[in-house]
Amino acid sequence: MRFDLTILPSFLLKKIYKKGSLRHIEEGIAFDLKNILAPGLITGINFVKINDTIYNSSVIQIIKSGAETIAEQISSENPLLVKFNEEITCVMKSGLKLQEGINNIIVELTSYDVGKVQVNLSDTL
Repeated sequence: MRFDLTILPSFLLKKIYKKGSLRHIEEGIAFDLKNILAPGLITGINFVKINDTIYNSSVIQIIKSGAETIAEQISSENPLLVKFNEEITCVMKSGLKLQEGINNIIVELTSYDVGKVQVNLSDTL
């Protein structure tokens, strides 16, 4: 079943982001998401933009229940099921360092249920 995106207001979408989870790790930059909406199928992670840097799906790693997937492998033929209250970690493999203070984040993904979704966030490092 597909829904009209207008029934998912941006303030609700922003709640999937775990505030304070933005961090540097050995592989690059990471943050966490928690599905507080409903079980869903992600059919694509188009990009993540942090400040002025865009990370395409080929450099985004998704960690869910201990299993790792490169975002470019997620598709309508190979969707990522995210259960209600399940957490995932997004890792942007990069040698870049984030600025101290507020960082602006945009996540664009495609869901079977709602189509293309863009979430605009900010977090402090």
